Amino acid sequence: MQAPGQKRNRERGSALIEISLSYATLILVALLTLRATVNATATQSWTVKQSMSDAFIMRETALASRIPFSDLVGSTSLWARSPSVSTTTVTIGKLPGGGAVTATLHRTRLPDGNNLGSAGGTGTSATNPAGTEAWELQSLLVYTVGDKRYVKSRTVLRIR
Repeated sequence: MQAPGQKRNRERGSALIEISLSYATLILVALLTLRATVNATATQSWTVKQSMSDAFIMRETALASRIPFSDLVGSTSLWARSPSVSTTTVTIGKLPGGGAVTATLHRTRLPDGNNLGSAGGTGTSATNPAGTEAWELQSLLVYTVGDKRYVKSRTVLRIR
């Protein structure tokens, strides 16, 4: 027969095991929840940065389409004449919390081969009697998300 004190000691020991198992289960659930949250945040960051870069490159396309031709071919043009490239670090947006998202913007312009010599081409008055002038404006946006590098490019053809 057992003494009354031995039964209580066994109950205390089993309670300690139950508490330890409950604590371990709670930690496991917390770690799984943390991992799921980190995965969701990483995906959200990629999506946000893709949207920011899409918006910026569309703005760049609009600028290339609307810039006055005299500014486009002038000495202070935003698009350097090929083979030169103008490179600028730009802020394409801000993340929640105020962190800036930056990218590198590369711009260049290429003359059409049939442009007259004064407009960078090899055309003549016989091949280009109207004296038209055409330029390809190329813009490349280079940015990173995590440890991967992405490039978005747009080319706009301007003719006068």
